[in-house]
Amino acid sequence: MIEYTTPTIKLTVMGLDLTAQDIRVTLEQGSQKKTWKGSDLTVTAVQSGQTTNTNIDFTLSQEESSAFEYMLPVAVQVNWISQNGVRAATEVRNIPVMRNLLDEVIEYGD
Repeated sequence: MIEYTTPTIKLTVMGLDLTAQDIRVTLEQGSQKKTWKGSDLTVTAVQSGQTTNTNIDFTLSQEESSAFEYMLPVAVQVNWISQNGVRAATEVRNIPVMRNLLDEVIEYGD
């Protein structure tokens, strides 16, 4: 992701259909930590041969992406819990953060 932009983060959880689960996605870098859930996420099951995977997309605001420091990776993890209380999580992965030369929040027409 590039800081100060509105990136859509696209994740795939392999081998599972999580569409009926309560899902949370967390990004963390140092003391900066934010979790997205519910209507913040677009969750779809995708069939790939005999396997079902889950695609999860969400978009950061300019303010949210600017909270992460460039050149340092952002950790990402998906957690979910079923209706009967069974909770699971993916391994932690990293997303690179790239610098934006225009390091400020801008509005259309500014």
